[in-house]
Amino acid sequence: MLCPGFIRTQIVNSGRNLPKRFEGAVRAMPTSGPLAERINLIRERVSQGIDPMYVGELVREGVENDWPYIFTDLEFEPMVDARFAAIKQGFDHIRGRNPKR
Repeated sequence: MLCPGFIRTQIVNSGRNLPKRFEGAVRAMPTSGPLAERINLIRERVSQGIDPMYVGELVREGVENDWPYIFTDLEFEPMVDARFAAIKQGFDHIRGRNPKR
């Protein structure tokens, strides 16, 4: 599974690939307000992102070496750690109980 960070691609402009038959089915991107600000922040992060060729090399290496997860950088590792810790904490609620079978 590829778990990418911010990769320097055109993903924010993906609407350019929308088939003609779907014109009008997708709302236009907002130009002002909180959502527009968020989109602009993402656009900026993507523009400064990781080189796609590097990501391609990681993917090739991961496939060849049968990695179950392919990460592009360490930026989101703290969030993954926190999520995993919260999941593990869920086991504490039932630790010591014997499930009825």
